[in-house]
Amino acid sequence: MDSATTANPDRHRVDAVRDRDMALVVNAEGDICSVMQAREDVTSKESVCALWPGELGERVCENVRRVLRSREFFAEYIERDEQGKSAEHIYVAQGRDRVLLLVRDTSRQHQAMSRLKRLAYVDSATGLPNREVFHDTLVRVCEHQRLREGRAAVICLHVDDIEEEQGQVSAGRYSRVLQELAQRMLRELRGANSSDDEDYERRTVVARIDFHRFGIILPFIETGADAESVTERLLQLLQQPVEVEDTALGTRVYAGIGLFPQDGGEADILFANSLAATEEARTGQPGNACFHSGTVKLRTLQRQDLEVELKTALEHGAFSLDYLPIVNAADHAVHSVEALLRWPDSVMGSHSTSKIIGLAERTGLIVPIGEWVLRNSFGQLRAWHDSGWPELRLAVNLSMQEFSRPDIAPRLAALMLEAGVQPEQVDLEITEKMLARDALTGFQVLGTLKALGVGLFVDDYGTAACALAHVAHSPVDGIKLDNSLVSAAKRCARDYAACRAGIAGGHALGLTVAAEGVESPEHVEVMRDAGCDLLQGFFFTRPLAANDVQPYLETAAKEGRNG
Repeated sequence: MDSATTANPDRHRVDAVRDRDMALVVNAEGDICSVMQAREDVTSKESVCALWPGELGERVCENVRRVLRSREFFAEYIERDEQGKSAEHIYVAQGRDRVLLLVRDTSRQHQAMSRLKRLAYVDSATGLPNREVFHDTLVRVCEHQRLREGRAAVICLHVDDIEEEQGQVSAGRYSRVLQELAQRMLRELRGANSSDDEDYERRTVVARIDFHRFGIILPFIETGADAESVTERLLQLLQQPVEVEDTALGTRVYAGIGLFPQDGGEADILFANSLAATEEARTGQPGNACFHSGTVKLRTLQRQDLEVELKTALEHGAFSLDYLPIVNAADHAVHSVEALLRWPDSVMGSHSTSKIIGLAERTGLIVPIGEWVLRNSFGQLRAWHDSGWPELRLAVNLSMQEFSRPDIAPRLAALMLEAGVQPEQVDLEITEKMLARDALTGFQVLGTLKALGVGLFVDDYGTAACALAHVAHSPVDGIKLDNSLVSAAKRCARDYAACRAGIAGGHALGLTVAAEGVESPEHVEVMRDAGCDLLQGFFFTRPLAANDVQPYLETAAKEGRNG
């Protein structure tokens, strides 16, 4: 006997009983009255609870009593343990108080069926569900979302042949690569291939649908942008090199996206259209992703509608400006106010700010919209100066398109002259990307703007790839630390250190340093202790309408005098 058997002989006997067919006559108390067929060590002097200790034995006794009460034939399939042991129990009433219990071992049949199911429904190379499971699941998803008028998506990923310097990789290595890609997707995707029926809409399905392709079902999405975001993440993840036998193998992956219901209200149509989108993606560079053409046409129409809305809003003066104060860190006196564009409700009601800005930039509408912002904010600054606040400064953001215009400096000068505003009272905010781009030309644009007399600040500093040398050699006057760094500085030592480094670096270059996203007394304390010059955020006030700025200035000045 092995050590396990010696340690637990009763368990060994129970397992042996499970492995054999038996025919027993049992009474209502569960005692074995006679043995018609069984192992030699099963006798009529024991009970079924001795054969099957615990819950199973109690269930057998209950079934015996049930058959005696109903006098009806009864059969039950029992999957007994994790090792695949299973049996069928058949109960037949025999006389007034006896039941014939037939035990038929079905372990081999059960294991054979499991193997058949695995062969039929699981991809042998990756362990993922195969095309059959993918299709059946997609049918259920479409039915589910059709009933609730919801949305879903199918993503097809095509992995091209992988090549080494010596030529195409072997089949074994290719399988290893596919296994790694499958594991990356399972780790990345929420609820991937989960069996949780209670959270149906959060279960992402990942399958291998043919030799070169994986299929992914997103059973619930809000918009096509959700599917696009997931696809972009996966493409970045899957195109990272795979290590196989000390060799880094690169992959070329393309993606096609089909959306339910616009790209197909039925599973077959939706799947076919996502495959068609994949083939379209393969006409581009690796990492390319395409929606199905029907979706592309729909998005084009939506973009055209939104473009018309923006043009109409601009023509009718439907935009407005709010102003967010920027204060001195030392005494909270108002240093300047930043102009913030507010979109009309007719546009913002159904679209995100990022989508509107992106469209405005792609269509060139950002230029006339930006000019509207400059003209109106300059006019408002002049009004505040005339009302007794001549020291107040204005901060305005420039878009990349405005910054790239060859006539940006003279155009700004004309608008300032029109409003009666001095350039020294205006701070223009640019992004790190704009700074890096201008660095390639020796800061031609920034140099021209600096000569005009305006202040120059780098907005959202610390979030983009901008070399410190660009800041050091540029004519900018200051930097604004991004709110993501500021908000985390109190709870994260590394973010606090990053803020301190940014502030110290700015001061070493003679720059003014401002902090965005100051929303609590803790933020104020941390940024002031770190040496920040200017603070901006909801701790001081929410964005103000133009009519509310002067009362705020009066209150802030009064509190400053009293303090």
